[in-house]
Amino acid sequence: GTIASFFSSRLWRVSTQHLECGSGIGNARIGAARTRTATMLAPRSLVLCALLARFATATPTCVETGSPSTTYICSRFTSHTDFDRFLSRDFTPDRYSRVDVVLKDSNLDYLPPAAFEGTRASSLTFSNVRVHGETPQSAGGHPFSGVTAWLKTVTFSDGSTVPHSWSLLAPLNKLEELVLDQMHYVHLSSDFNQLPKNLKRIRITNSTISSVDPDWLQSLVNIEALRVENSNLNHFSRTMLPRPALKLTSLTLRNANLTSLPAELTVEAPHLTELNLQGNDIKHFNQESFAPLLTQHPNVTAHLDGNPLDCDCNARFLNQVPQSWTTPPCNSPDRLKGRYVKNIGISQLICEAASGGR
Repeated sequence: GTIASFFSSRLWRVSTQHLECGSGIGNARIGAARTRTATMLAPRSLVLCALLARFATATPTCVETGSPSTTYICSRFTSHTDFDRFLSRDFTPDRYSRVDVVLKDSNLDYLPPAAFEGTRASSLTFSNVRVHGETPQSAGGHPFSGVTAWLKTVTFSDGSTVPHSWSLLAPLNKLEELVLDQMHYVHLSSDFNQLPKNLKRIRITNSTISSVDPDWLQSLVNIEALRVENSNLNHFSRTMLPRPALKLTSLTLRNANLTSLPAELTVEAPHLTELNLQGNDIKHFNQESFAPLLTQHPNVTAHLDGNPLDCDCNARFLNQVPQSWTTPPCNSPDRLKGRYVKNIGISQLICEAASGGR
């Protein structure tokens, strides 16, 4: 406080003649110097202004926008103690119909117990947040104590630290959606099965994936939608999802760097009606991968475009798919390149004998 007071008083004394520092963080500009003395003082004043801006930048803040649906953004937290010092805990239901809490640009020793108590957060986003330790065991419970009755969506983005174990989110019995966006070297491990069983949707977008376990989401029996997009999944197997997946309605593996699909991709998923495989590197689609969709769901939507399709005998089934399906043009052989299977006679879709059937 003493340092801040010194910089503040000295800075504003100078600014009345030569320097103007805006109220926004980091906003400083030198006024026009009217005399040689002012010109000589300007660099010194600029240094003082920069120091004050740096001091202000390091100060944690929480800002509320919107009403009655509110976004509450806290930033620059550097300690677990900042939650009690700066975070408001008086979001009463008579004034706030929905509260979306965002913690961003922070570097924490750990998340304290009941970190967000009193916010009534419906969604919670960690954006560029580093957490170096685990929440200590205490009577106060876990970091989400106090919001379990409202919290439906949790998002980790911009390289934020994810929990050491996803069991940290297990007490969230209202949680419906988990989002990972712009994350780095994510391990899609079997520990995801420690997430609350009420979870309905998982989205992983614009992220790099280091590895994926074969039983990644196998125990999440209430999963309704899985979306992996613009992320290097590289490989997908049916064992990664519950079997049967009785509630799965939507599966998106878009721009996921896939080169093949499991034959049992859509088996034991009786309510799957939306499938998106756009933008991968799949040359051959196996009819078995889609058989349940073709026989059980007349109104299914499937997007296969954006793949380098080899129009051989294995592509014949694409000639008969519903109009709601989108398919890529042939990438090979050259004689069919650019044409769509739906416009090609089946007799032209052949497998060369030398290729052994494909």
